[in-house]
Amino acid sequence: MLYKKADFVTRLSKELLSRNIFHKVERNVIFTRRSKVSIPSFNKDISYLLGVIAGDGSLTLAKRKRGGFHYLFRIYSGDRSHLDYFNKLLKVSFGVEGIVSKDKRKKNAYFLTIQNSGIFFYFYLLGSEIGKKKRGVLPAIVKVNKANFLHFLSGLTDTDGHVKRNRIQLKQKSKKLLKEIHFLTNRFNLNCNTPKVNYTNNIPFYYIRFDNNIPLRLKK
Repeated sequence: MLYKKADFVTRLSKELLSRNIFHKVERNVIFTRRSKVSIPSFNKDISYLLGVIAGDGSLTLAKRKRGGFHYLFRIYSGDRSHLDYFNKLLKVSFGVEGIVSKDKRKKNAYFLTIQNSGIFFYFYLLGSEIGKKKRGVLPAIVKVNKANFLHFLSGLTDTDGHVKRNRIQLKQKSKKLLKEIHFLTNRFNLNCNTPKVNYTNNIPFYYIRFDNNIPLRLKK
């Protein structure tokens, strides 16, 4: 899937229209009643953010009392400075900032929230899942070339991976997702083992390890 910004803005506008979300489009900017969102060209930061969402992010539909939905884009982290960094990327890319809050359910946990239908459906159309991650597939656009994939993998590792010297470990519930990553990491000479399984509270989790030769931004 090739990304052409003008075509993508048209797709995004149609998606908002199908959801009965009032908006208008002017020169690659989506205006709703409460916000405006600049639609960026696809770049390394967007690919990285797709990886962040696949790791510790979510797209959540929350019902409104008056009908309709709140469209919540969230990223979770135990390190507030990481969320500040993600927030900066979103501000540069879309012209919109989120709010970082303390997660009262856990000690030393925070989350970044942006309530914005334009950004929500932007990432949805690129391949991020709404609600619980069930499909376990890589967004098609990150498989187009090596650069897209490595920046996606960097975002996934920075949120959901473990780095030990010259090797990286990723642990996921989805074996299917790791099999796709396994295939591409070896295709790009990152020396990845086949997915293996271990159990946490009798729940199977799969993991892979591969060479630490990707453009990590937060974990070293």
